[in-house]
Amino acid sequence: MKAIIFDLAGVVMNLNIKRDTEALHSIGLPDYAECLANDDLRKPLDVYLNGLCGIEEFLAAIRPFCRKDVKDSEILWAMDAVLDDVPRERLEHIIRLRSRYRVFLLSNIYDTAWEHAVREIEKSGYHVEDCFEQVFLSNELRMAKPDARIFRKVVEETGIVPEETYYFDDTRVNIEAGKALGFHSFLVPMNRLEEVWQML
Repeated sequence: MKAIIFDLAGVVMNLNIKRDTEALHSIGLPDYAECLANDDLRKPLDVYLNGLCGIEEFLAAIRPFCRKDVKDSEILWAMDAVLDDVPRERLEHIIRLRSRYRVFLLSNIYDTAWEHAVREIEKSGYHVEDCFEQVFLSNELRMAKPDARIFRKVVEETGIVPEETYYFDDTRVNIEAGKALGFHSFLVPMNRLEEVWQML
């Protein structure tokens, strides 16, 4: 094995589901799992959180489902409430892995969430470049997992071989997409990357 691809949210960066649920309820939405179960809600949320639409477009699409008096700033705050810390020990382990593997980040993410992640990494005294040889972000590439095109983009730009690459993600549909393309894919329980490392 020669390379590793990490997802960001729920894998490298922790997520705070309790705070997220409280924030969504405060603007009149159900918790995130119930949002995903509602086809009308899932589409605008997915598009925005994957960085595939602008703020105004998202607000117009999501507002009919929110409390009538909710402010734009409250909606955007609720979207960010799930974002949590990036443990220093996790970053240090990823940096150590770079002595043995080529290490990349592949994330479905929107602008504000990426800015949050960068700040959290820098709180530990590191930079994104210390941790990853290259990052691939849905908000920049205008495509998102589990679309096979984004995986192929990584392969084309880096020259890695899927069969020689570990891939860690906390979303099953993304893991299945990675497996279909030949990656050695591991489903990470949310915020528990270290447990998967121990199994390996």
